[in-house]
Amino acid sequence: MDTVEDTLLSSLKELGINQDNYGVLALLPLVLVAWSDGKVQKAEKVRVLEIAHENGFLVGGEDVLKGWLDREPTRAYYDTGFEVLIELARRERGVGTGLNADSLQELLDLSMDVAKAAGGLFGKAFTVCDAERAAMNSLAGTLSVDDGASWQDLLAELD
Repeated sequence: MDTVEDTLLSSLKELGINQDNYGVLALLPLVLVAWSDGKVQKAEKVRVLEIAHENGFLVGGEDVLKGWLDREPTRAYYDTGFEVLIELARRERGVGTGLNADSLQELLDLSMDVAKAAGGLFGKAFTVCDAERAAMNSLAGTLSVDDGASWQDLLAELD
């Protein structure tokens, strides 16, 4: 009978991720938001890479992230990735550098940074498109962060 550990390792392998580079999985929500309008804009890519380096999520995962930014993952890939991310975050060791179940909210905050990266023009306030709003609300629900309600308020403030 497979253990939870075996299932996690199998799912990571399916995603092209291993025990050495699993921290990159914390970037998958950011990638979802970057792709939400059908393409990754240069500013979004730059912001994802900055966040990856600032938070230590890229150790050994550069090729995985590059693949995600060059070609959008499938819905099934996202679903499996988020399931694994949630399970890893529930464990004491967390994901990447200290990310745990209590800081899944932080991933939403970082995803918002990506959404805002491509918004704003001529000094006007940052804007978040409808597709990015939908992605953020979906992420809040998927990651079980406050059912997305507070995200709707936050996104409304950006208009």
